[in-house]
Amino acid sequence: MYSQTYSEALRPEPDLTVSEWADRHRVLDQASSSEAGKWRTDRTPYLREIMDSLSAQSTDDIVVFQKGAQIGATEAGNNWLGYVIHHAPGSMLYVMPTADSAKRASKQRIGPMLDSIPEVASKIAAPRARDSGNTLFQKDYAGGTLILTGSNSNVGLRSMPARYLFLDEASSYPSDVDGEGSPVQLAIRRTATFKRNRKVFMCSTPTIDGLCTIQEYYEQSDQRQFYLPCPHCDDFITISWDRISWQNDDPTTACLICSECGSEIAESNKTNMLLRGEWRPTATGRYKGYHLSSLYSPLGWYSWSDAATDFMAAKKGSQEQLKTFVNTVLGECWREQGEQLDPASLIVRREEYPAGITFDKTTIGIDVQKDRLELEHVGWDAKTEESWSLDYMILTGDTAQPAVWDDLADLLDDLNPDSVAIDSGYNTSLVYAFCEKRKYCHAVKGVSGFGITLIEDLQKRARRLARRRKKALSAEPIGVDQGKSIVYSYLTISEPGPGYCHFPADAAYDDEYFAQLTAEKLVTRYSKGRPRQAWVTTRARNEALDCRVMALSALRLSKNQRKRSPIPQQKAPETPPNDVQTTSKRRKWSINAQPQGAWL
Repeated sequence: MYSQTYSEALRPEPDLTVSEWADRHRVLDQASSSEAGKWRTDRTPYLREIMDSLSAQSTDDIVVFQKGAQIGATEAGNNWLGYVIHHAPGSMLYVMPTADSAKRASKQRIGPMLDSIPEVASKIAAPRARDSGNTLFQKDYAGGTLILTGSNSNVGLRSMPARYLFLDEASSYPSDVDGEGSPVQLAIRRTATFKRNRKVFMCSTPTIDGLCTIQEYYEQSDQRQFYLPCPHCDDFITISWDRISWQNDDPTTACLICSECGSEIAESNKTNMLLRGEWRPTATGRYKGYHLSSLYSPLGWYSWSDAATDFMAAKKGSQEQLKTFVNTVLGECWREQGEQLDPASLIVRREEYPAGITFDKTTIGIDVQKDRLELEHVGWDAKTEESWSLDYMILTGDTAQPAVWDDLADLLDDLNPDSVAIDSGYNTSLVYAFCEKRKYCHAVKGVSGFGITLIEDLQKRARRLARRRKKALSAEPIGVDQGKSIVYSYLTISEPGPGYCHFPADAAYDDEYFAQLTAEKLVTRYSKGRPRQAWVTTRARNEALDCRVMALSALRLSKNQRKRSPIPQQKAPETPPNDVQTTSKRRKWSINAQPQGAWL
């Protein structure tokens, strides 16, 4: 083995490029590809130059790829991996966002790919050999070692010097790893020993403008765009979203309007256009950088009509859907609407709700303070997240004592919400005890970080719940930074429809309420030379904003829970249903005798 490794290291590197190697050796399997069979670079011609920039004979040391989804970027990186093991061996570090994602990539993509190429498989140690060099996270081969790790592991990022570095979905990495700094920078430092002949490939869909890793590195590159010849005038143009057009809300009519001659280009021309396409730099940079949207996807993958369909759905849906479209289809950064809002612009929107209005769901967000519980009751269109605030209430009392929690229990029995989120950061044990008796109540804990979603996806949540010891209650983590961004984006919507926030003409919705709802602003600060966005408060109290974020999280959590049984019909109250009763302990919205989900 030693003599083989030594001879491999001394062997001259080949003239073969990565794209030529892939066309000769790579086979796509049915499990990881919609088009199983022999790899053909002509199917995705835009990947040829990117892959060849990673070839042994290329002088490029850093290649950056900001891209949309469904264009084959990760497979291009995997082609490079196979090429390295087969023809240009050296140590390689492959970084994914998390250790779990690295494990999945190893099992579902990398392992099957390496096994399917006999010339590559023969160079890797047998997986069942004693002291095997073939595990999920490490694969030894003649002339080098492949290490797979998550960006959240400083141990993995410091594991070894690496000549080759593949940073996949780099914009999903955390901004800091255990106080040691950026995982991208930590990984790049591992290549310092090989600076004269290293190769670094970074690819990712983008995230938030100003905070996006792939954007940061792409802007330091020569910012290449893929130009295609117009089939009508033969001038070279790019495919941009502002040039995609369709008629009468019919996405099947989607076409590209040539920016030079104005002709309509049918998508059936795309294959020939891609084959004649070429990358052109648009800036002066330190290294090569490429940008490509999903609008360039080959025929049969993701069409312009698919994009038009997704865009119309996103516009009718939530801001999160529109953000996903911008990030994953257009391959562009999303600009958060983080300027401080003027409370006066919201006060004038108070309205009388029509009689008989009903909602898909009602939720309550509850903020726990030392001497009170503050809560907002909200009705929702569950699909579009258009909201109707129903009441804002304060239950006074020592929250370390049971009395105020008894009042809350009575109130929830009256209101019968679909879902409730209670902040567990204060008097945690009492919050847990309250929620354990009520399956529709969620103890939540705010987690900072713009990369953290408002609520966990189903798979991540299931894994967390499976790890609970003795099935004890644990708080649901909610991404408060994203939650505030969503709420603020909804508050800026000026016309009723998806995301719009309605407020009632009620005494609870006074100047103080709207001042609290708009009490924070998004600012950009610099830490160690890197931009960081953060929400900062502009006044002492912001409970109304916290309650709204929790009411929204309760709505999204409600999709993962069983619906409550309806409460028994109660006797009609002595006062009319629209009246608001005020006691020394709470303002109470009189929903007694009203059907669940109605606000009359």
